Amino acid sequence: MDAQPGNQSISAKINDRLFIQQLGYTRSLVIFLIRRQALPGKLTDVFGNLAALGALRYSRAGRAVTEEEWRKLYSISHDLTSELPLDVVTAFGIWQLRTYFVLCPIIFLIMAIIAVSVPYFAGWVAEGSGVYYLLGIVAVLLWTCTLGALGTSAFFGTSLLAQLASAPGNDQPKLKEITDSAYLQTRLMIGIMFAFVIGLPFGRLSLDTASVSLYKEVTWNNDIYMTILHILAPFLLGFSTALVLAILERLIEGIKTILGFAQPASAKVVRAP
Repeated sequence: MDAQPGNQSISAKINDRLFIQQLGYTRSLVIFLIRRQALPGKLTDVFGNLAALGALRYSRAGRAVTEEEWRKLYSISHDLTSELPLDVVTAFGIWQLRTYFVLCPIIFLIMAIIAVSVPYFAGWVAEGSGVYYLLGIVAVLLWTCTLGALGTSAFFGTSLLAQLASAPGNDQPKLKEITDSAYLQTRLMIGIMFAFVIGLPFGRLSLDTASVSLYKEVTWNNDIYMTILHILAPFLLGFSTALVLAILERLIEGIKTILGFAQPASAKVVRAP
């Protein structure tokens, strides 16, 4: 009698990661539709097939997936997706990627608060010591990269809101792009990298300006715009790819001019007679 549960446990372990990932995606879709009470009424045997596959889990030591299990999984996915309207599919894509739209901004915001608080705690350490300079380096790097990540997260949120507010059907390719996990992950890493590489020279100034604005009274005069720009420089580099490309283009043109590769503006093209 004891051997039977053990055999069932072993049989529930699958060594096919792709199958388990697709099964997890299908489970998430069913949960989402149940929560929204949007489960299609015309379904063949979705719940029966899902219950039959419900105990399957991934394990390297597991068995191979049977053809019947693949058929059941395909039947579930096909029956669901063929009955769902486009707005529900889009809503599910956003719900599935809620980490990028909700959790990541919260984490980055906490990291930014920690970075801007480091100068306060650095006052407890002897100035000029190794720990003092180490805290300064960590604070600048954390602030710069985190602000770039916050800028990218703000770009995700504003882009998503803009696409959802647009006329239905006009911007579907862009909406599919903003709900693609590969695109979001790549854009986030590029935003952090741009903020680190290009924004590092401004990182110390940005952090110092933010710390002064936090611990001291800000004077509202004509210099307030420069103060905001100093603080938001890494944020803007993470938010706007166009801004980064414009800066890189200027840098490349400057390097070409220094090295003598750029053609003078007054030079004229001489044509053969």
